[in-house]
Amino acid sequence: MKKNIFFIFFVVIPILSFSQENFIDEFGRKQGKWTAKYDNGTIRYKGDFKDDKPQGIFYFYYDNGNLHITQDFFHDGSAAATHIYYKNGFLKAAGLYINKLKDSTWNYYRKDSTIIMSEKYDKGVLNGTTKTYYNNGSIYESQRWMNGMRNGPYKQYYIAGNIQFECFYVNDKKEGEVRSFHENEKIYFQGNYLNGKRVGKWNYFDNNGVQDTIVNYNE
Repeated sequence: MKKNIFFIFFVVIPILSFSQENFIDEFGRKQGKWTAKYDNGTIRYKGDFKDDKPQGIFYFYYDNGNLHITQDFFHDGSAAATHIYYKNGFLKAAGLYINKLKDSTWNYYRKDSTIIMSEKYDKGVLNGTTKTYYNNGSIYESQRWMNGMRNGPYKQYYIAGNIQFECFYVNDKKEGEVRSFHENEKIYFQGNYLNGKRVGKWNYFDNNGVQDTIVNYNE
């Protein structure tokens, strides 16, 4: 009987120790449930680790106790679907981290939950089309990115949806023809860029489409 009691005691104690919060094993790895607190005693974050890698959903809080961030970890803790919140509880941003770098599509929101911007990342670097929005949800501007630099068409819109300005970027510099339009869709000005600098004749028009100014940047 004494031997059985000793055996049960020997087996249970390590299990109880392992199940405690903020546990570090003999190899220095975080294991199980972890919780950190602010100086005022409110929870800063809570989540689970396995062999020092985050597992499942982690919750991060503001010091007033409101939810700040959730991260749902997968791929052995290397990726995390992330949601960031304002103190009022509305969603502020949502996207994916892979190896602690932004990846794929990230969306950003105002405090009233309307979308501000959408971006696309590849290993922490902007790649793809970034879009910014008016308060009513209509598009304000769109920009193509490649390897962290503006490359491709850029367009800016009036709130009604018609184009206000358009140009083309090559390696972060405007290149080629640019055009701007009045809100009534008539041309406002037209000109050209070369290596980020204005060149040649630029033509300006009033909102009736009548040319009123010519500027020659080659003179």
